[in-house]
Amino acid sequence: MKQIRITCNNGIATFETVSIDDSENVFFTNEDTTQAHWPDISTNQLGPAPSANSSQCTVPSGIAYTFSTFTYGCKIAGHQNEVGIINVFNQLAPGKTTLPPATVGKPIAPVQVVTGGMSPYEISGQVFQVTDDNGKIIQQDSGSIGPGLQLTTSDNNTGITVSGTPTTRGTYNFTFIVNDAMGRNLQQVQYSMVVT
Repeated sequence: MKQIRITCNNGIATFETVSIDDSENVFFTNEDTTQAHWPDISTNQLGPAPSANSSQCTVPSGIAYTFSTFTYGCKIAGHQNEVGIINVFNQLAPGKTTLPPATVGKPIAPVQVVTGGMSPYEISGQVFQVTDDNGKIIQQDSGSIGPGLQLTTSDNNTGITVSGTPTTRGTYNFTFIVNDAMGRNLQQVQYSMVVT
């Protein structure tokens, strides 16, 4: 749940802009000591500060989006210029965890392995191992997802893809950590790809 602060400076009320994912709700805190406010997605009017916080407010759902801007305003007469913005993103989540089979020396088509979230994304903790047909580890390391493969982050809130040209036969197993710009975290997801 995300807090949205309502402030006032020189008689001008400001509704804080926030970013949330599509699993979250919001609530409002009025820090304006001179006026009441009533955001049109809230069920209760907030008196001048100090006043109680609003109850949990659900941002309208049912939108198919990777990113959407929801504008809301104040319901009190004469306050029509008081508006705020809630940026809504799809939840940061694993994409495809079993990648299509690949061939040594042939480039793979990019595969979406992380979806949603808010860019920019930060990748860390990359670890991989390649096993043979008997499950014996033939190569392992940290700092990458496997020989010839790389992760690419999007700058339009659509997640992360794997691409490249595998250089070793076997089953690639890898994992990594992702943090997005809202502070969401995705880790301990196991990915695999068979390379012949």
